Amino acid sequence: MNRLLEYGSVEAIPYYNCSHKNFTEWEKTGQKRPYFGWPLVVFGVLVELLYIPVIYIIFKTKLIRHPCYKLILLLALIDMSATCCSCLITGPMLIMGTVFCMYPTFTYVAGGIALNTWCMACAATMSLFSNRIISIGFRKYADVIEKKLAYTSISFVLFYGFYIYWFTPTIVYNSVFMAWIPDPLSEEVPSEEAAAMYKNTIQAWNNWVFVTCMFILFSVYFIMVKRLAKGQKSKASRSIFIQCSIICFFNTGTALIYNALAIVTPAEWILAFGQICWTCNHASPAIIYVTLNDTIRREFLKTVFRVTLAPKIEDATTSLAKKSTI
Repeated sequence: MNRLLEYGSVEAIPYYNCSHKNFTEWEKTGQKRPYFGWPLVVFGVLVELLYIPVIYIIFKTKLIRHPCYKLILLLALIDMSATCCSCLITGPMLIMGTVFCMYPTFTYVAGGIALNTWCMACAATMSLFSNRIISIGFRKYADVIEKKLAYTSISFVLFYGFYIYWFTPTIVYNSVFMAWIPDPLSEEVPSEEAAAMYKNTIQAWNNWVFVTCMFILFSVYFIMVKRLAKGQKSKASRSIFIQCSIICFFNTGTALIYNALAIVTPAEWILAFGQICWTCNHASPAIIYVTLNDTIRREFLKTVFRVTLAPKIEDATTSLAKKSTI
């Protein structure tokens, strides 16, 4: 985004000039996909509406006092912003069949936000699970270290997001590829200089490091919770496994497909799958909170549907394991 400030406008940035075609000509290079765009818009609206009571409940039940819920709140806000990009912006672009040069300034800025929220969500998710692993591993000192860890993690996520947004190349949407890509395809003749201008090495490294770290962190986290449950098949242990599986699946799918897109052009169904993974990746935490987190689920049903559920009485082993869930 620093290039926008440096050059004054998007089309003044080298290799982002769209002047050799008019709007109608650029419109013909896109591909309208209303059958894909409208479901994204509807799904995005539902997800945004779902996050609102979740955030309200975190404050109402005073869960926000717990350090891990401060990270969960940050991740929820990031996911809401990311859902705006993945559904409420991407959906209309698919419906209209847009390419970068139809709306260069809007697409350039929106692409920066999309990349920023993805990288921040990656950092926040890793920070959340690192926080929980350290808290479980050093339970005796949890009261001392949890709060410091949470605030350190929040500071890191915000700084990382600021760096990604301002100091790395943006990505732009293209309805033909059904993806946000580095290359605006605005040049008549592609060149190595233009490719170098678009290349975002940080994004590729972010995805590879994220996939690797999340596999390790989820594995360690799941093993530690199983040990807390002392081998019993508790509901908490099953809940952790389900959460790990869902989040790992969508995270990995999104990261790998977007990294592959920088090398080759995958088949359309793979590109569509990547979009679905990206969308579900930011929607799944809200769904997990209202289905697998007992406190939030109980308050959600009470607040939204006026249904009151009595708190469940659990044994000590299950309760101990539950304290380790996200």
